[in-house]
Amino acid sequence: MLKKIFLAAFVLSLILIGSWKIAFCEEGYLGYEGGISAYKDPDPKKTKIEYYEYTFVTGKPVLLTGTVDAKIKRAANNETLSYTYDLKDSTGKVAIKRTVSLKGSLTKLQNGSITKEYTIAGYKETLTVEGATYNLQSYSFSKSTAVDTNPAVSFFQGQWTLEKTYDKGLKITIEGKNYGYDGYWGSGEFQNIKQIMETPSWFATINYNIALVQKTILEFQQNNLPSSIPGTYVLKSKVEGNFIAMFDLPTFTKTGEVLTIRQKGRVTKSIEKNPIIRMAIAPTLPKVKGYEYEDAVNTSFAFGGFDNATDFNPAEYITRAQFAKLLMDALNIYSNYYNPRTVQKKSIYKDVPVNHKYYGYIYAVTKAGLMRGKSAEYFKPEDYITRAEAAVVISKVLGFDKKVTQPITQTGYLDDESIPVWAKDAAWILKNEKIMVGTEDNNFLPQQRLTKGTAANIVYNLINFLRDTLAQRYLDMSLFSSD
Repeated sequence: MLKKIFLAAFVLSLILIGSWKIAFCEEGYLGYEGGISAYKDPDPKKTKIEYYEYTFVTGKPVLLTGTVDAKIKRAANNETLSYTYDLKDSTGKVAIKRTVSLKGSLTKLQNGSITKEYTIAGYKETLTVEGATYNLQSYSFSKSTAVDTNPAVSFFQGQWTLEKTYDKGLKITIEGKNYGYDGYWGSGEFQNIKQIMETPSWFATINYNIALVQKTILEFQQNNLPSSIPGTYVLKSKVEGNFIAMFDLPTFTKTGEVLTIRQKGRVTKSIEKNPIIRMAIAPTLPKVKGYEYEDAVNTSFAFGGFDNATDFNPAEYITRAQFAKLLMDALNIYSNYYNPRTVQKKSIYKDVPVNHKYYGYIYAVTKAGLMRGKSAEYFKPEDYITRAEAAVVISKVLGFDKKVTQPITQTGYLDDESIPVWAKDAAWILKNEKIMVGTEDNNFLPQQRLTKGTAANIVYNLINFLRDTLAQRYLDMSLFSSD
């Protein structure tokens, strides 16, 4: 009876974990005005999000706070981005009311990448400054973005120009560049913006560095209370952001005259959003307690990467089919490539019939371009996967196989000569990123079979790269970029 209760609880945990959806930091939620948001709420019905923006019209930096109602709709080859800003300073004397509507057209290229071209469909803005009102008279906007899609993470890069002319002779020009990534375990964006403000009598320049990242964090919490629940998995979504504006402003007298003395300085703003928590029951893994890769195995089980908890042994070798399941489930990308309700089942390999236990995973990993058969007709699902083979798969997950412009001839491992030519690029890149490293004596051991524990650790390192390493690099860009 107790065993049945445990199995039911474990199945429930996998169902709950599989249903967890954390909001991605998709491009567009920072806007293009030189402000910073806290990104969208995980509830799709809640489109209003915290937003902060500085205005310099008064001749000094004034922080405006409030909300932006950001609605981003994607359908086929079109996007619609709608923003409604409601911002004011702490005194209520400086405020911005702004509504923006952008239209984007998407073009998918033969190499799998995507280009986006945006135009403005509508723009209204009223800027109130201590009793004076600036109304927008004319505007122009254009933006282009290139997106490189990969199974676990997509990278994007773009630039835009925005020009606004108000009554009272005020003109604001914005030129911006953005770089970002978007995936389940981590997403983020960095913006570098130059803003010029002009009137007939004065001008100002402001340079912005803005970064916002989202991390998906999974924690295991042991339960020491009298309970049938051995512990829980807790999934958290954490948002961090940096905003830096470096300004060169005019100096005004009390009567409004412009002095030759300039004001130069910087203002900053940090963002940290409280985690969003989901919870599920964790299984008991007797052979993993105290194991060196215990956290990695727990993470893999949290997402259903392994089948059976009761007799799981991390020292067992992992088959090619099992590795496909581990990878697709732990990265939460399985449903992106296989949906049993929409995919017409047919045998894609002679040794993988449609009733094969791992048919869906082998179909998905093949469609994603991560793994292929040992030959055109045979996948060899029961063969054990080697370190060299796994390195190539992991490299493709990140799109790192595209980064190498010239083949790597020397990986730096002592057993470099034994590493197949087709695996050297992957071995070298993953070593540098600390996702898959060799032994303590600097050997890669390319033909060594992967154990389930080691495979879990490699995937865990990949997850940590996606949620921690990439995030920190984007945050650092905001602090140190001079572009």
